Amino acid sequence: MTASVLTAFALSFFGGPLLCALLLRVRSTLIVLFALATVVVGSMAIALWVETGAPLLSLALMWVGWVSACAMVGHAFLRRLAGPRIRRWITVVTILATTLPWFGLATARLMG
Repeated sequence: MTASVLTAFALSFFGGPLLCALLLRVRSTLIVLFALATVVVGSMAIALWVETGAPLLSLALMWVGWVSACAMVGHAFLRRLAGPRIRRWITVVTILATTLPWFGLATARLMG
């Protein structure tokens, strides 16, 4: 395993879930949803802007956008659904969703 693949794996399975878990600990308010939406749109816009000049930075920004989008959807569900059991499931599924880019990267590596 190369250093770049190991870094991508660590970010996908440790960094993303940890960041998402920290974002989900914040109280679900409309301001939090707006802030997360701003981070998603901003990071994607900057990723597209620096795509050709700094591909690694662009990839990192897309990853931040994905994790923020997962947290935003999790917060939206947490605002609408009540009960400790459903809240636990929302948190678990949201954290697991942050690992999905790894499977896309692994599939791309298998095909190319």
